[in-house]
Amino acid sequence: MTDQGGSGPAWLLLPALSTISSRQEWQPFCDAIPDGPGEPSERPRLISLDWPGFGESDRPRLPYDAELLALFLADVRREVCPTDCGLIAAGHAAGIALLAAEHHGLEFREWVLVAPTWRGPLPTMAGRRSRAFPAIRSLVEAPLLGPLLYRLNTTTAMLGWMSRRHVDVAGHGLSPEGLAARQRIARQLGARFASSSFVTGGLDPYDAPQGWLEAAQDLKSPLTVAIADQAPPKSLAAMQALAAVADHTLHLPGRLGAHEECGRELAALLRRC
Repeated sequence: MTDQGGSGPAWLLLPALSTISSRQEWQPFCDAIPDGPGEPSERPRLISLDWPGFGESDRPRLPYDAELLALFLADVRREVCPTDCGLIAAGHAAGIALLAAEHHGLEFREWVLVAPTWRGPLPTMAGRRSRAFPAIRSLVEAPLLGPLLYRLNTTTAMLGWMSRRHVDVAGHGLSPEGLAARQRIARQLGARFASSSFVTGGLDPYDAPQGWLEAAQDLKSPLTVAIADQAPPKSLAAMQALAAVADHTLHLPGRLGAHEECGRELAALLRRC
């Protein structure tokens, strides 16, 4: 966990769930948040962390699912965050946060969901759940064959292809150094377990979009949705549907990694809200 800034308004920053998920995604945003005019008490407090099974967290072989992550988030809210804390959640983390609100009464001062999604890559591409997806997950989790399959899918060439199609428009994440850093995250020992669950839809919080739309409408505090204007079409449509029930809508010139690639723009937009 990273806890930086002063004792001003607090924000919990949730990284997007993905094979390359890391709390470091929020560093460009944090760097763009100016210090308050004067005492440290006026500076915002920014709390970021890694999801279980991702980033620098422990990565044991567990039955990773959306409810496990929702429980984790509820614990973090209760044990780590101050009472008057806001939330900024990126990508698939948005869906998990809404599930936690629905199942565990999760509340924040304000909700900001950046390029939010509710469905993993394979179900999104297929347009539905498939019985084949759990079988794919089991293959990746299996000894011997699993590590080989996962390694083939986390070469810098493959990560670059996926990043260009879904995550970034340009920027450091697509540079040789950026891709090497992403590969180090993706190839942490045990990383294939949570990653394979995400890719195959095992971390999907809802079976249909109506679920997260209803959860968003039931929130007791203001909701802002930041749409990534260059996101893949199906993901973009989901963002637009969620924005239709939000209190405020922002637009970022990015894809599913807009919170990282457009961190400075996001910080500027939130300052004006």
